[in-house]
Amino acid sequence: MENTELIVEKKKKIRHNTYKTMDYWIEKMREAFSNAIIPEIYPHLLTVGYDEARLAALRQKVKDLIQLSNEQIGAKATKIAATDTHVKKCKEINLLYSKHRALLKVLMGNDTLASTTLQLNVRKKKDYSNWFQEVHHFYTQLTQNTGLATQAATVGITAGELDTQLQRLGTLQTGNENARAQLATELRDKAFAELRKEYAQYIKYAKILMPHDQMLEAIGITVRSRR
Repeated sequence: MENTELIVEKKKKIRHNTYKTMDYWIEKMREAFSNAIIPEIYPHLLTVGYDEARLAALRQKVKDLIQLSNEQIGAKATKIAATDTHVKKCKEINLLYSKHRALLKVLMGNDTLASTTLQLNVRKKKDYSNWFQEVHHFYTQLTQNTGLATQAATVGITAGELDTQLQRLGTLQTGNENARAQLATELRDKAFAELRKEYAQYIKYAKILMPHDQMLEAIGITVRSRR
């Protein structure tokens, strides 16, 4: 049992140590294609089709990928900021909603119709979608039903507070930020996957055409000295 656990632990460490980030691979690709025009390297790879035009196109793809990566980082940061703002707004709305609901439960405890209309006789929802619908229904009923609004005013719930809560609910929109962040991630990942394949092919050719050549170090390939 101990030997098995030790093997599993070693495998975990190996996976952890060999994991490379996307930024790492982008830099490796940038280095490889930037130095591909070195006189000691270029003629060898030219024999398999890597002429100046093709290399220039690959360098441009690296630049485009870096741009997409930066845009993804920006979109993700915007999404996080929007999410934080969204959570803060929800808490503010819910704090006042809980107060208003508690006041009306006391005031309308014996009024079955009013309690049912405002959903005071059911438990508050916890998940966002149902919570939003519940709160929106509560304030919509109070603003549209003059009788309910009049009763609410007797316990300090003003028309201004009702309108403010509905306006706050209307600002709870983070869908655009989420969509932009998702699109930016998908575009970056697609570009990365495609370029990574081209990079892998280039490196394979280089290793075949320049075996054990120390110049391979210039395009990011570690060359072990031969004894």
